[in-house]
Amino acid sequence: MNLKMIGLIIGYILAIIFLFELYEHQLGAISFFILTVVFFTAAYRQKSKKKKRNDL
Repeated sequence: MNLKMIGLIIGYILAIIFLFELYEHQLGAISFFILTVVFFTAAYRQKSKKKKRNDL
């Protein structure tokens, strides 16, 4: 494992803890909004990569 992978794993663990704390305080809608932004960004990046590949 390289340093980038370790950083990602630590980031994911911290995000899970943060989202769980929001749920504990009955603020689940905020965590769903954050997840929506993350998934939208991931889908946009995949679409951009696919478009670049098709343009070549």
